[in-house]
Amino acid sequence: MNLTISQLHSNNYTTKNFKNNKDEKFSLELDDKKISEEEDKKLYELYQKSHMAHSAKSFEDFKKDEITFPPNTAPGIVRKGWREKWEKATQEEKNAMMDFDIVYENFLEENKENMPNDLNGYENLMEKMKVYMERYNNCPGVSKETYEGLVNVANSFETELNKYN
Repeated sequence: MNLTISQLHSNNYTTKNFKNNKDEKFSLELDDKKISEEEDKKLYELYQKSHMAHSAKSFEDFKKDEITFPPNTAPGIVRKGWREKWEKATQEEKNAMMDFDIVYENFLEENKENMPNDLNGYENLMEKMKVYMERYNNCPGVSKETYEGLVNVANSFETELNKYN
């Protein structure tokens, strides 16, 4: 009997301590699916409140057509991270986030890249955005504060995304 209990404890210990990355990835995918559904519900509420949006197009078209960062088709973890960042932001930080959105639109136009569809892709996108934003450093007509705000947005959002890896 003691042998059986020892084996059970041993097996339990092994299971807990030797999880493989597939389990963690699967768990992240399940979490993201749930978060995506929650974010879609919030987006749908916004869509319903906008008479112009829901009278002009379907929710699916609205979700695909809106150009914003992050896109409405981004993984739920990405959208939630951005939404929560916005909700907690000061007015100055919100202004920087809106500037970031404009830079993101310019980046898309110039790069014609496919948007990432996973967390790692968005982490890579933040790196590319930081390289792209260097053009705004010491640029006539763009204040140093604006440039620093853009970089701060990219860095803090990248940090937020890294929490999930």
